[in-house]
Amino acid sequence: MKSTKQEANRVKLYAVALSYLGTDASPNDLAPDELGCADTVSAILVHAFGPIIKHSVSTAEIYNLFNNSPHFKKVNNFKFGDIIISPTGKGKTGKISNGHVGIVGEDEEVLSNSSATGLFTNNFTISSWVKRYRDQGGYPIYFFRKI
Repeated sequence: MKSTKQEANRVKLYAVALSYLGTDASPNDLAPDELGCADTVSAILVHAFGPIIKHSVSTAEIYNLFNNSPHFKKVNNFKFGDIIISPTGKGKTGKISNGHVGIVGEDEEVLSNSSATGLFTNNFTISSWVKRYRDQGGYPIYFFRKI
């Protein structure tokens, strides 16, 4: 059943994401730590599912990859294990120069790369993400699910 597979994919992605908490999930540093969110999510996806999309260090590029991939679908009602993204280059110009990408956790937490430390942490909630990236940054917010 399709929904069962999607649920299993969400659980797997979230479990892999949790295993990276407090670590540098992309130690090859293809992007500087302050811009390493897409690099980090790409590395976690490879660990969870293999190379299902091209590795990216750009939120704009990874958004396009998710949007055009047969392995992901855009969803309106997020659940833990979904990907949240506010891609650079989308939306109006706000007070924040770069977008961000992370993985939705339980209780509406968001796991993502910390620009300050380069570590993968639970540094946002959905509410704080909305305040920062939509309200301050002017970025849209999208959710993608592995299918």
